[in-house]
Amino acid sequence: IVRSSVTAFYQATLAASRNFYGALRVQTMMLGVSPGGEAYRLVHGTTIHGVQYVDPALRDVPTSYFGPTSGVGMAATSLRDAAGPRRIGVLGLGIGTLAAYGEPGDVMRFYEIDPQVIAYAEGEAGYFSYLAECAADVEIVVGDARLSLERELDQDGGMAYDLLAVDVFSGDSPPVHLLTREAFGVYLAHLAPDGILAMNISTMYLNLKPVVAGLAKDAGLTGIIVEDMGDGVSSFPSRWVLMARDADVLSEVSQTSYPDLQGAADPDLRLWTDDYSNLIEVMH
Repeated sequence: IVRSSVTAFYQATLAASRNFYGALRVQTMMLGVSPGGEAYRLVHGTTIHGVQYVDPALRDVPTSYFGPTSGVGMAATSLRDAAGPRRIGVLGLGIGTLAAYGEPGDVMRFYEIDPQVIAYAEGEAGYFSYLAECAADVEIVVGDARLSLERELDQDGGMAYDLLAVDVFSGDSPPVHLLTREAFGVYLAHLAPDGILAMNISTMYLNLKPVVAGLAKDAGLTGIIVEDMGDGVSSFPSRWVLMARDADVLSEVSQTSYPDLQGAADPDLRLWTDDYSNLIEVMH
């Protein structure tokens, strides 16, 4: 059974590439069972980094972990309903799905370390088009996201992001240096006073809720956990944590009551810093 599943997973590959950061594959898949459900997905190892419909009429639909009812989807939508253009930062590009929420006048800056991911997201071979079709001004910063953010602080000061989305923890090897007290300090320096920090912790292997809860409390942030089951078609089940300096900011995201982040705190879990982290403690 395992062998047949692995074979099926690789058979749908249309394009593949390998570099220092690993192997990437563009594959076909179906979203739902309707004839219009054909889609392309970008896969790194066994981790899906984005899905986009093939049908031109559906190309702008935000899919996978970024659907309208996901935590980040609700945050982006609530900001869109507010007056004025937005500044949105995204750590981890994938295929650029979050660009589907961009509006004219917005600035969306994506931070990505893998140049081949950028190439696919920018339209190499014509599979993905979220970035090309985005109504906002799109900027891409190449390199390690934290180093890039720290460099920007030194050179230009904080970016005053209305939404800073961190989407880097769903893979097999999460970058721990983006989940420490020092990293949170960098994020807050780039966040507008009423901005939202969103983290995708939809991982099969790690329970990151208590880690994020400890870091949020240490940073003086309030937070909620948005567990979304998706729509069973284009949106996948996801777990996002939304954090802000003021609880009123999060109350504007949705009228639904979501679990308070501090309810997931573990008093026995040591705060993660650049000098200490322990993945074994949070393995499922």
